[in-house]
Amino acid sequence: MYWLLKRGLPWALVFTAVYVTCGFVLGWTVSYEVLVAITSPAATNHRALAWVLSLMGWLITPAFVGGAVGYLVSQQADQRRQESAEEVTRRMLEEAGITPPQQASGTAP
Repeated sequence: MYWLLKRGLPWALVFTAVYVTCGFVLGWTVSYEVLVAITSPAATNHRALAWVLSLMGWLITPAFVGGAVGYLVSQQADQRRQESAEEVTRRMLEEAGITPPQQASGTAP
C-alpha cells in the first residue's frame, strides 16, 4: 500500500494532468491513439506535447501497472503464507543436516 500511495500516486497525478491537457489540446481520440501507439506523435499538430504523452504511454503506464500488480500478488502470497521466513529457513537447514546458527542472547562478552 505504501508504494501505491507514496510512489504511485504522484506519478498517476502527473500522468492524468498530461493526458487531460493533451485531450483538450490534441483532442481526446488523438490523445488516446498517441498514448497506445496507434498514431505517431509526429503526426499531430502539437508534437512536443504528443511526444511527452507517447513516452508516458511507453514508460510510466507499464511501470505503474506492474507495480500495482506486483503489490497485489505479494499481498495475496503473504495472506496465504502459514510459516514465517525464519521458520522455513530453519526447517530447510534442519532437513539438509545443517545445524542452524545460534542466535545471540543479547549480552555482550
